Amino acid sequence: MANWATTSYRIEGSKSDLERVYGVIDGFMTEKQKPVSETASKDWEGNIVKALGATDKQLSENYLRGFIQEYEMDGGTIRIEAEEAWGASDFRHLLRTLMPKLTVYFIVEEPGCEVYATNDADGKYFSERFYVDACVNGNYESDYFETEKQAMAYAAKLIGKDKVSKAKLESWNEDHEDGDDFIYVHEFEIAEY
Repeated sequence: MANWATTSYRIEGSKSDLERVYGVIDGFMTEKQKPVSETASKDWEGNIVKALGATDKQLSENYLRGFIQEYEMDGGTIRIEAEEAWGASDFRHLLRTLMPKLTVYFIVEEPGCEVYATNDADGKYFSERFYVDACVNGNYESDYFETEKQAMAYAAKLIGKDKVSKAKLESWNEDHEDGDDFIYVHEFEIAEY
């Protein structure tokens, strides 16, 4: 069974390109258009790229194990929330191959394999660079931060300290590994476009 990642996309481009992509997504999601094969679900990302002109060869050579959960046209941007197996799929790459004038930003999280990545290096849509996931005294806490300093200050606060270093936090985690307590600070990798 796959570890499911949460992937968010923001797609920019000309109004006509965005309307075309949005229309295809909406057609499948509202079942106005049937999936590209009998075994495909309406929310499969492969439907979209196939309808936009992907060949069977392109579909077979790209990793497209992702499913759209939510989508909307927000001004001059398409917003997509998807579940993808093991991390970000090749959906964005194939979409850009088919429609090279589109700009596709993404951020992905898959805690099981510790995949945290974005291609939004400038933080236009996804300014988060750190994610803190914690359980202290049975209380689960998590939050996103733009800087490591902010994330470490949050981690320190969780254990009642003014400051904490990475080494001290690692030591704290080791001291608590027999229980349920933990504090993990994850950094989002800046991925290639």
